[in-house]
Amino acid sequence: MIRIVRVAILRLFRRDRLTGQVAVGLVGVLVIAAAVYGVGVASAQYRLADVGAWLTAKSKGIVVHVNGPAAKVDGKAGVIPQMRGHNVKVVQDGATVLIIDLDTGVVSRLDPSQLSIGQSRSLGRGIQVLAGAGKAYTVDSVKGVVQEIDPVGLTPVGASATLPPVLGQAGIDGKGTLWVPVSQKGEVSAFRDGALQPPVRVGAPGGDLALTVAAGDPVVTDSTAATATVVRSGSPLTISLPTTVRRAGRGGVLAPAQTDGRIVPLLVPGTGSLVTVDTDTGRYSSTRLPMPRHRYRPPQVLGAKVYIPDETAGALIVYDSAANRFERPIAVTNRPARLDVFVRDGLLWANDPAGPHAVVIDRGNVHRGINKYKDRVAGGPKRRTIPLPGDGDAPPPSGRPPASRGTPEAPPPSRPPAPGEPPTAPGNVSVTPGAGTMRVDFQPSQGDGVIGYVLKDAASGLSVSPSAIGPGAGPFTFTISGGDCGTEYRFRVAVRYRDARGRTRELPSAASDPVRPCVTPGTPTGLKALATKSGAQVSWTAAPGGGSTSYRLTWEGPVSGSRTVSTTSATLGDVWSNGDYTFTVTPTNGAGTGANATISTKLTGPTSTYAVTRNGLSNGYIRAEANPSSTTVATMNDNNGDSVTVHCKEQGLSYEHSRDPNLDGDMYTNITWKGYRGYVVSYLVNTPGDWKGFNGPAIWKCEPSVTLQPSN
Repeated sequence: MIRIVRVAILRLFRRDRLTGQVAVGLVGVLVIAAAVYGVGVASAQYRLADVGAWLTAKSKGIVVHVNGPAAKVDGKAGVIPQMRGHNVKVVQDGATVLIIDLDTGVVSRLDPSQLSIGQSRSLGRGIQVLAGAGKAYTVDSVKGVVQEIDPVGLTPVGASATLPPVLGQAGIDGKGTLWVPVSQKGEVSAFRDGALQPPVRVGAPGGDLALTVAAGDPVVTDSTAATATVVRSGSPLTISLPTTVRRAGRGGVLAPAQTDGRIVPLLVPGTGSLVTVDTDTGRYSSTRLPMPRHRYRPPQVLGAKVYIPDETAGALIVYDSAANRFERPIAVTNRPARLDVFVRDGLLWANDPAGPHAVVIDRGNVHRGINKYKDRVAGGPKRRTIPLPGDGDAPPPSGRPPASRGTPEAPPPSRPPAPGEPPTAPGNVSVTPGAGTMRVDFQPSQGDGVIGYVLKDAASGLSVSPSAIGPGAGPFTFTISGGDCGTEYRFRVAVRYRDARGRTRELPSAASDPVRPCVTPGTPTGLKALATKSGAQVSWTAAPGGGSTSYRLTWEGPVSGSRTVSTTSATLGDVWSNGDYTFTVTPTNGAGTGANATISTKLTGPTSTYAVTRNGLSNGYIRAEANPSSTTVATMNDNNGDSVTVHCKEQGLSYEHSRDPNLDGDMYTNITWKGYRGYVVSYLVNTPGDWKGFNGPAIWKCEPSVTLQPSN
């Protein structure tokens, strides 16, 4: 039918190119109409928005594709009948869209071009199914089995591998490698191409581990040890977090499965501590949010905003980390509901999988509601007000939002006091460690009579700037200098005010999260190694971090070992063998362990000048190798006292002296004499110490298996 219409239109407009183009457009409209209204187009190919996401709609038994910028449904697909009414999860990576039935363990592939369910396979209930960077995997947490699968056929690819169960929530990095937390070992293991890679230590055995893939790199939070470890090519970066992280309880902190950028937000259930970790610099900020005792999901970050899914309220709590304040919550369902929240292609999505509602948010915090049951939605139902954190759990009795105080976008975190009552305590006390400093930010009090603010609990030896902050427009920030990197400090901010009788009073805030006056040290720079007569001399330049930093120096080569120093250089008196070495320096202070610096270099010991001995009226042979039978490079005759350049010594094949058994041995000295370089038996050179042994580090050992030729 469409073909007949197309031919008729083309004939009608064949005389004019412009009208021909209009004809093609009309044909396109007819094809779209056929697809939408069910006229039917054989082998129809559907083009969905490039910036969008697939969302589940459990009650309708469908999954829908939503155009992100438009917040409109532009594609739907019905799940297989057996999945209808089940808890369904969508795993999406480009053209790979997998639908997981959480109730039965059946996994189905959705063909976006046909909007239809293709291959299905039962993988087992409770199996993790992941897709990313063009790869797909399954993880059996209970049995400890990991397996790559074909994202199209859902069949195994390559060999599986087994890890000690129970395994944590896995993730896929930017290169398609699967990373799996192994709590029993305190490690995270990598799996790719059917093989396990060497594990990375991220905590103590048995700790609560949470994996986040941040900007393509694995980040493991150990709630038991209060650390976050960034796993990168080269070396891990370990960040010491506030000890309040240990109060997360069973299961540990709430952490997102992945983030687009380097910032990882962590929520400590029960305490309201929100820690934002910069995995690039190794720094963090921590604040105590006066949040209602609701059921929360892992926080997500988009730009400077942190979004905390509140499933009790069916909304997103919005925290502006740059301004240290709450913004108005964003309603998703306005009723208790499970919320699936994730960031994809620069947009944040919040979906109620059991109902029609979803929300999409851009980096400017502009949000649009989505009705998954309709292709076009004009507005939406009137929703009740969601209380801000600190306002309590219930809405106002009228069901209407409270009167605005300040700008609508940034209401205060708590209701102001009634006339005659003292002002509220300062809120949102946030701490940020620095290199030798600690920063305390807070939100000002609400109410009349405020004189200013002072910092409380500053221990002896700490310097606070400014000494007080007035009641004006801020900035509401104290900077503390001094302190010990190995000690955590807590602070309160007190508001000073005049009561109804004109007396000066103080009202302190709740205590902050603990903070240290230092940050995780940066990577050392300028690492170099030199061969000296005292051994290998290694030096580097420290990156700022504050506090007392120690360095773990390790080396591999002809001689291997390690040492911990508190300076930025070390002379290794036991390293005096020529050859190829790799030196690694890893910085550590109270705030964590920084990324290491590594250098690979060839070390050759310095030369020295010594005299020939025991060669009176006789011949001394310079040979190509430390072997009495090797080629003779040159012959020294009756030359006691001649100066020779000594390069190194080597233990070679045994030799026997023709007349004096006391001169038998296997030690050779590598010298240069009159332009000839080679090996002589060691008793011929008057080096310090016993000629039958090594004299290092003044004279280095020769590099093994070196064959030297005569020089001209």
